[in-house]
Amino acid sequence: MNEYLGNNIRTLRKAKNLTQEQFSEQLGVSFQSVSRWENSITYPDIEMIPQIARFFGVSTDYLFGIPEEDKYARLAELKDELQDLPEGATDRAIEIIQTIRLEYDMRASEKCNFFFDLCYALYQSDVKKTSSLIDELRKAAELFFDSNPNASAKSLVMPYYTRLEEEEYIPAFLDRFASDEETVSDALLYNRYLYRNEYDKLEVFRQRRLFRLISELIEGDISWNNPQKPNDVNFAFWKNSLLLDFLHSFNDEKPTEDHPIGCGLEPDVFVGQRIQLGQLRSCCFATLGRTDEAIRVLEDAVSLMEQVSVIPNGAILYSRSPVLPTFQLRIDAAPEVTGNVFLKYADDTKPDYTVAGGVFPEIFYERLMTDKRWAWFNPIRNDERVLALAERVKKLI
Repeated sequence: MNEYLGNNIRTLRKAKNLTQEQFSEQLGVSFQSVSRWENSITYPDIEMIPQIARFFGVSTDYLFGIPEEDKYARLAELKDELQDLPEGATDRAIEIIQTIRLEYDMRASEKCNFFFDLCYALYQSDVKKTSSLIDELRKAAELFFDSNPNASAKSLVMPYYTRLEEEEYIPAFLDRFASDEETVSDALLYNRYLYRNEYDKLEVFRQRRLFRLISELIEGDISWNNPQKPNDVNFAFWKNSLLLDFLHSFNDEKPTEDHPIGCGLEPDVFVGQRIQLGQLRSCCFATLGRTDEAIRVLEDAVSLMEQVSVIPNGAILYSRSPVLPTFQLRIDAAPEVTGNVFLKYADDTKPDYTVAGGVFPEIFYERLMTDKRWAWFNPIRNDERVLALAERVKKLI
């Protein structure tokens, strides 16, 4: 019998000015049980020890009188043993996980993130990850995630836990504990399936990831008033040409004189990016004095918007890129936002899921006709051909 446990429970109880009866009521046990604990006749049930520690606001190690240095040394030994277990040592792995869960505070992060250490050791181990083993790990996860860990601790743990958790529990786990941003969940699932060599499940997240990277490359640096070289139209035009050439090459397509943006093809998953690139290219041409080219590009961008506007809600846009062979986006126009067309992942059914892209005629119109930040359009804003195109855009709003 541990000589410290009974004395420490008695000392902590008295410090709270509680009788044995009052303390026993808080724990849902008989006062005789409390008396036997304090007199070192019996131990509390092993599942009860963490509850007692939390009630008094101390660690389980404090209850047992374990010095800090011994505590961390023992944890290191358990982690090393877990990490080195062979495939068939599942029962021992469960014992180690249970010991760490019950004797160490999964919520602690000041000196040591016990749950991260536990997940990492299991991740590194060759031991077979059976359902019973993951059930035990899930109990530790509940303690950790329900404590609202800080962002740093959470970001360390989630990739490893997501790789270890069973497939059927993953959606509920992500809904409950992951960020509501789809990029976070997708990144976790991407790493999970990569680690598990489940390439059939990985593929959808690989393609989503690549699509986002291309979109961010184009949209994240698309504005003409770039801080590197503000108001430098030649620099903006060079950058626009580079991005547009890349997009065409990525999709294995060739622009034509009349269709320099959409290549004369059906709208695809990059239609939103094409329209933005086209609008910027047109205003660059305008301020460079290349009016006919500016209007030809503008015509192509407006035509793409018109094509998208008549596609039925729920219809699918496909990819033309050979490296995004099955990637699709779904038209998801919001009736309360007239004219705007949102694009969402075709295989997702959540109504509030983050949009993957969109086409926004009102923004396009403002940039073309009134936005002072897009003053490069000034040389052609009164051109009859531009006014006619602007009217076509206005009808979509």
